[in-house]
Amino acid sequence: MQATEADLPAIEGLLRELIDATGSRQALDVRATAENLPVLLHGPHSHVLVARHGDTAVGFIHATVRQTALHSGRSGLIDEVVVARSHRGRGIGRLLVSAAADRCRELGCCELEVSTEKANTAAREFYAELGFEEEAVLLEMDLRTEDVT
Repeated sequence: MQATEADLPAIEGLLRELIDATGSRQALDVRATAENLPVLLHGPHSHVLVARHGDTAVGFIHATVRQTALHSGRSGLIDEVVVARSHRGRGIGRLLVSAAADRCRELGCCELEVSTEKANTAAREFYAELGFEEEAVLLEMDLRTEDVT
């Protein structure tokens, strides 16, 4: 399930589906995927896993692992997860989240976090069914346009 360079074109397509599904292009740049994905594949804190149908990636999840000041173990963060429209409803998303959780446990993580748009009720329900609880509020600042002084 570990992604390889050969999976990158399929992952780029999946990211386009994700952007289309969110309906928001704010702060998202699908063109950056060609540059970012190879770096993430080989990054020491990034974990890119795929679900394949034959030789084609039909779903992927990207999680990062980091140490925080207040946790005894590391924290995992799901950055992106998407399953191809043609393969949704088959449990692939659940398998990907489970695989990411297993990887995070192996790496000594004490928690796994995920964020989604407030309006994305389907994703919020999906994560709740998997055991995630809404315990925090995520605030964002677009650093490309704000002058923080």
